[in-house]
Amino acid sequence: LLLGALEFLYLPSAAGRWLRAAPFVTSVLLRAVIVAVLIFIGLVAANMVFAPGRFAAEGLRIVVRDVASAFVLFIPVFFFLQVRRIVGGRVLRNFIFGRYHRPVREARIFMFTDIANSTPLSQRLGDEGVHAMINRFFFDLSEPVARTGGEIHRFIGDEAVVTWPLRSPEQNARCLDCYFMILDRTQARAADYERDFGAVPEFRTGLHGGPVVAGECGDEKQEIVYFGDTVNTASRIQGQCKELGAPLLVSRELLEQMELPGRYRAETMGNVLLRGRDSEMELFRIERA
Repeated sequence: LLLGALEFLYLPSAAGRWLRAAPFVTSVLLRAVIVAVLIFIGLVAANMVFAPGRFAAEGLRIVVRDVASAFVLFIPVFFFLQVRRIVGGRVLRNFIFGRYHRPVREARIFMFTDIANSTPLSQRLGDEGVHAMINRFFFDLSEPVARTGGEIHRFIGDEAVVTWPLRSPEQNARCLDCYFMILDRTQARAADYERDFGAVPEFRTGLHGGPVVAGECGDEKQEIVYFGDTVNTASRIQGQCKELGAPLLVSRELLEQMELPGRYRAETMGNVLLRGRDSEMELFRIERA
């Protein structure tokens, strides 16, 4: 129960953010130390309650031995869990079972989100300062993605690529919830951003869904890559946000495959000819109702 509370309740929470943000080796060792302390407490309490005679006779020798053994055994466990967190649970599982060893056709939603005005921010904050701000924004983005059943596919500079399976109309609307949860989270921490960076990150987002081909690529550096017009179109929709003055744009094709919750409203931005496409596409701006 104590270990489960640590891994599944404390670590993913806001309170466990410091541990998630720690360097790889530091995080693994700290988690092993915390587990050793928890096991020590559990063993001492259990011996005093259920085997007081044994505990009195042998003292802390057995407890210390068991705690030391657990510490050593849990280091590889936490190493694996930390790798899983970095790579992504779904991606690691698919690599292990070889789901994408051969190309697989899927229907997926893609969200491209990038920070607006990153060049002026970089000039003002410097490379290290803007990296710190972008990294904090990506931390704030991660929880809404996880809560809506999404998966962070990759980070490209100041851009995040998130994906969801294309499913029922109700489930497909989760990508909109994710966007507004990120917006709320960023605004709730506006004072911290202003204090540390002198600015609150603004971001632009494009959403599109459709068929893709997913497969493993690479040799020494392997990753799962999505191919298809759906990915390119989502990226180019995001590029239209600045041109159309809309922070969130969704294609008609995706909007028709979701049941728009009453808390949102869609406003057409007209037909747009995206780069690389032969025909125009209607885009919609999504706002809170």
